[in-house]
Formats: sequence, C-alpha cells, structure tokens
Amino acid sequence: MGKRAEYQGYTIESAPQHDPQGNTWRLQIYISVRHERGIQTREFTHETRYATEQEADLHGMTFGQRVIDGKVDGLAVWDLKSQDRRITPRFRVQFRTTFCAAPTLDGIGTILDLSAGGCRVESTASLTPGLALELRIYAPGLDWPLMVEAATVQWVSGQTFGLAFFRMPEAERQRLEQVIQNLTSILT
Repeated sequence: MGKRAEYQGYTIESAPQHDPQGNTWRLQIYISVRHERGIQTREFTHETRYATEQEADLHGMTFGQRVIDGKVDGLAVWDLKSQDRRITPRFRVQFRTTFCAAPTLDGIGTILDLSAGGCRVESTASLTPGLALELRIYAPGLDWPLMVEAATVQWVSGQTFGLAFFRMPEAERQRLEQVIQNLTSILT
C-alpha cells in the first residue's frame, strides 16, 4: 500500500513489510527532508506486528510523526535538516560529565569536544548507538551543570562515543550557547 504524508517539513513514507510465516505486517517508514544539497532520508522500523497492511500503514504514519516530534526514545531526525552535520563548530574541552539511561545505566566521563549540537565523550561505560541518555555537563564558570534532557548516541569507538543533543529546555540551550561563546572568545 504505502502511504505518504508531509509533516513538520518532513516527508513520511510508509512501506509495511509482510511476514508470510506469521501472516502479519511490520511497520517500516522512511522520513525524508529536502534541502539545498539534496534529500536526506532515514529508515525506521518497529517490531510490533499488525494483522493488516492498512493497519501497519496507519500506525507507521503515527509512529513517524512521533519520531519527528521527538517522542520516541533513541530515535531522532533533527540532524537530517542539517546540510553539514558539523555545521556548528566544535571546541576541544575537558569537562566532566555524568549521564544516565533509566533505569539501569549511570555513567561518568570526560567531554573531549563540544558544540551546540553535540559532544564527544570518553568513558568506560558500555553504550550502543541509538541509546538515549540524560546528560549533565560540568562546564567551568557555571553555578550548576548544563542539563541535556535527551542526547542520542551516534557512534561508539573504544572508550569514546559521540552524542547528538536531541532535547534541551530553552534556558539550558541558552546556557550552552553562552559556554560556546566563552570558548570562542578564548580562542580568538
């Protein structure tokens, strides 16, 4: 079947997958965005099974909207709109950080580089790409740590991993921008 809809500047396309053994359907969607350098697309699936293709289509479209709205832990599309994933400058730092993924993971680490959109962390914690974390950044000059409500693990290499900031309260985003402005003034 395959429905298609525009939502919040993104295109959601449903392409349900049939499982002949169980005679069920699994939702599979593609979320795309167009910008000057072309179209960026990402595939998302969910293991929930549906009795009909139409039902998988309907739930797929709703699932896509929830992903775009940031309501599905560990899944994000905000970076698709970025023409260059490194569009914000990164600064080499050594800030202490704590992070958690409820209910089982609490970790500490050192932020090695920081930007408005994410950071690189060194830690002994064992993480996997796609995991959503709550993050606290202990930057010098702040009375209390910066709070990132949701940061998604983008990659893991040995004891370092990359995070994309996914959800931050506006007040915290402004505090992060101030930290970055301070880093910029130190380097210029």
